[in-house]
Amino acid sequence: MTTTSAPTTDGFPPVRADERPDLLAPGSPAHRVLAEPLIALYGLPGFLLPLMHPATAEATLRRDPVFTNPDSHLMHFAARLRDTIEMIAGVGLAGEEADHVAFAMRELHKPIKGRDTRGEPYHAWTRDIWTWNWAAIVAGFMSMYGGVRGFPSREFRDDAYLGLVETGRRFGVLGMPASYDEFLVVWPLERDRIADPDNETIQRVLALTQARGLPAPTWLRRLPLPLWAVATLPIRHFLRMSLLLGLSPEERAMLGFRERPTDRAAARLHRLVWRIGLPRPVSYRLGLAWMAGRSRWGQPVWRTRFSAAALGADRG
Repeated sequence: MTTTSAPTTDGFPPVRADERPDLLAPGSPAHRVLAEPLIALYGLPGFLLPLMHPATAEATLRRDPVFTNPDSHLMHFAARLRDTIEMIAGVGLAGEEADHVAFAMRELHKPIKGRDTRGEPYHAWTRDIWTWNWAAIVAGFMSMYGGVRGFPSREFRDDAYLGLVETGRRFGVLGMPASYDEFLVVWPLERDRIADPDNETIQRVLALTQARGLPAPTWLRRLPLPLWAVATLPIRHFLRMSLLLGLSPEERAMLGFRERPTDRAAARLHRLVWRIGLPRPVSYRLGLAWMAGRSRWGQPVWRTRFSAAALGADRG
């Protein structure tokens, strides 16, 4: 990796990471983190944290179908989260298609521009915005894996981070700190300097943890709210756990997420399930099998809405 300057509050250093394909080789720490099913199952922080950026929040609320379509419901949000995780993981796990996934990540965001939640003009394809959003995703992934699985060693943790830096490098991210220790200093400074955590997009995502805010499919919208609350309790519990396990205490405070008396006990139970009930090698193979199955029999989003042909047609 190249050397970065000392941490400041003036933005991420404008440096490019050296190309390190070995960091994403099968079996490497980053490959294991990207394939880990818990990242997908508890993936809400990876979607939520970037929305603290005033530009990302505005663009998502204005352009994303789960927010613009009044008929969107919980399954649409689930599919949106799946697509986000698969796009991120696909840069490292999609084999021969990985270069196209990286291309899709770049091309999808290049035309996005407007005025952010604070009224300031922005263009998504700028170094600072691009890096800030990737740093937010990396923060969520590393926090989730470390908090639930636990890093087996410091070397594993550091190589996992560097592999995520390599993942971002493949779709144009510049300025990520050169080590995880440095990231732990730089990210909170940049997060707090830029974040607008009380925006409408964030509030609509957080509302998914409440029965009133979790939109039902059309055929269930006549269901009385108490029955809907009971029926969706496991889903909403899982969403709460993802926020508790994947966000730092400072980030939860910024978002106004308050712990309930039972949350910590529930979080300990979730950790036990992943650390004892589903060993690391087993979950890794399950994650690889999911990606292989999606590639062989499914229609991942980089082959449909974000294919080269679709992105070219949108520009035309």
